[in-house]
Formats: sequence, structure tokens, C-alpha cells
Amino acid sequence: MPKVTEAYREARRDEIARAALRCLERKGVRDTSIADIVEESGLSTGAIYSHFSNKAELARYIVGRFLIPRLDALESTAARGRILAPSEVLRGMLSVFRHTGLPPSLVVQFWGEAMVEPDLHTEMLNTAGRLRTSLTTAITPWARTRTESDAEADALAGRLSRTIAALAQGYVSNTAVFGPRDIDEYVDDAIIVLGT
Repeated sequence: MPKVTEAYREARRDEIARAALRCLERKGVRDTSIADIVEESGLSTGAIYSHFSNKAELARYIVGRFLIPRLDALESTAARGRILAPSEVLRGMLSVFRHTGLPPSLVVQFWGEAMVEPDLHTEMLNTAGRLRTSLTTAITPWARTRTESDAEADALAGRLSRTIAALAQGYVSNTAVFGPRDIDEYVDDAIIVLGT
């Protein structure tokens, strides 16, 4: 029997994740079962379970495929010495929705389920921690231009990362409830609101 390559496994996980996203968006996180994903993907139950044993693992994979590359890009921009203003960091983070088609309503559903499902709650906490770390890293070079010491810059970057995350959550919730919203328009309007 030929050896299955990592590229093949990755392609299969992507196929399953895309099928899962379609089901999750259509049926909701709570009401989507592995059986639904099996039916949507056309794969066997064994094929699904060989990659994901539960929704928490699926959520981890979706975050890894959609959000983490965007966070890595923000961090690497800062590591190269480019100074990103807080609004640029927010735009960069929200661009995950523009570039991947990940529905904000699905993110809200995962947040809700994370409040009652322990494994999913753990995944969401890990994601939130990774998000804050990445945002802090991305905003630190800018914070250093506004403060007198590294300690002050670190404190400012930590506060701003939390605020950027909150503004991103606002975008996600607002879009899930009221429908699509242009990311650039949202950030520009937030600058106006917060600047007055």
C-alpha cells in the first residue's frame, strides 16, 4: 500500500474543514454533527474521525488555517521593523474575513458554544491568548515610538492589543447580526468615533 503523504493528509483535512464550514454555517455549531459533515463531504465516517474526533479539534484546525496565518503575517511585519499603527493592525487582523470567506456568524456561534462545551472553551481561550500575543507583538514597534521606555511601550502595547481585539469582536458581532460590512469602512468609522 502506498504511503500517504503529509500534503495528501493536509488536502483531506482542508476538504473536511470546507465541508464542515458549509454545514456549520447552514445548520449552526450546536446542531451540526459529525454525521452531517460526513454527508456533506461525501467521505466515510472513519475518514472524518481519522482527522477530527470532535468539534474542538475541528475548531482548532479552522483557526490554524484561517486566523493563525494572518497573525503570523502581522508578527513578521513587526519583526521586519515595519511600524504598524493600531488601525493597520486591526485591518490586518480583520482581513482574515476578506481573504478566506470565513463567516463572522460562525465565529459568534463558536463563541457561544464555547461557553457550554469545555473542550471548545479551552480551544477558544488558547486562540484568544495567541491573538493577544500576536497583536501585542505587532503593535509594540508603534508603541515604542510613543513612549520613553521599553516597559512603558510593553504596557501600552498590551493595553492596545486588548482594545484591538475588542474592536475586532465588535466587527464580528455587528456583521453577524446586521450583515456584511466593509472592513475598511468599519475601521475608518471606528477611528472617527473614537477620535471624537
